[in-house]
Amino acid sequence: MSENAEYFGDPHRVALARRSADLWELLKDNPRFSYYGRPVGLCDPRDDAATILAAMARVQGAGVSQFFPTTEADGLFAELQGEGLTTDRHEQFLGGQEALRASQALLARRPLPSDLEIVAIDANTSRDLVARVAELCQSCDVSPVPGAAMRGVTRPGVCLAALDRKGEPVATGASFMSHHPASPRAAHAFWGMLATRSDRRGEGIALLLGAMAIDHMWRNHGARAFITGVRAGNASSRALCEKLAVLPTQWIYAWCMDPRSFGEQPVTK
Repeated sequence: MSENAEYFGDPHRVALARRSADLWELLKDNPRFSYYGRPVGLCDPRDDAATILAAMARVQGAGVSQFFPTTEADGLFAELQGEGLTTDRHEQFLGGQEALRASQALLARRPLPSDLEIVAIDANTSRDLVARVAELCQSCDVSPVPGAAMRGVTRPGVCLAALDRKGEPVATGASFMSHHPASPRAAHAFWGMLATRSDRRGEGIALLLGAMAIDHMWRNHGARAFITGVRAGNASSRALCEKLAVLPTQWIYAWCMDPRSFGEQPVTK
């Protein structure tokens, strides 16, 4: 792995990102798994989901399943906790062609604030700007992806940043293709990483970036569905998603973590 790779966060988070990148090298030809820079995910959960997620957590530090049925979550989490793992969940939201229509309608009627410029992070973007975009995400409690993912190198996708007149990022949004071409979810893209600097909230900047990302991915990368995770009590994120017709589903993002990977004691069985 390149010594010049760009990872962000505390040492535990950097180690998790590195292990995830290595795990993806082993699993990238298996259509049951997905990846866009955050932990490798199980996107085709079956009866073996608990076993696979526990193994992934012990290897990379965290395991996550997308498209896990909400009705089966309690049983899954009980099994994972019985293995000494901690668990978490996000409600899974999804948008399709209606999300594209809503995004294009928003972009047609709502201009970006005049003092802002939109840039797409790519291979030529300075390491300093990539780091500052990551810092903005972290300040908003949003996990950034590694630099290679932001630049669209890891997987096809786009990371957009709104810069003020001083060249400082004030908001960000991203979307990446994350599934194997042979997966039934091949046209599904991760969508999110929406963050806005505290002094610029209320202007709808992240909403615009989210709409731009959906439009870009549909036109340039063949995305036909957009998935993201929202905590049950996060009303503002839910409202933003629903404005772009990215709507709740019957699935969750089911997470488990190995506490030892984060310098903590394992959960007592």
